[in-house]
Amino acid sequence: AAAAASEGSPLVVVEDSPTTTLQVRLADGSRTTVRANKSHTLEALHAHIASLTPGVAFSLRAGFPPKRLGELGRTLEEAGLLNEAITQSKE
Repeated sequence: AAAAASEGSPLVVVEDSPTTTLQVRLADGSRTTVRANKSHTLEALHAHIASLTPGVAFSLRAGFPPKRLGELGRTLEEAGLLNEAITQSKE
């Protein structure tokens, strides 16, 4: 489901919990690295990316061919997104 543009909120990494690093290509073509706990949800990742690109309505895609990431309640680990490349697509 497409999310409305929002301010979002940065991820807070818990240092003593397992982490992963995601390569994110933002809609403007720039790239960033996001460090997150494996237990963070897709919703939290979406909110974090929204905080990097305020005012942009977008969806997230991963895999090849890229598929829209749904089920925002799933964790990064459950979604198979550990150490993955994620793409922000404008809606």
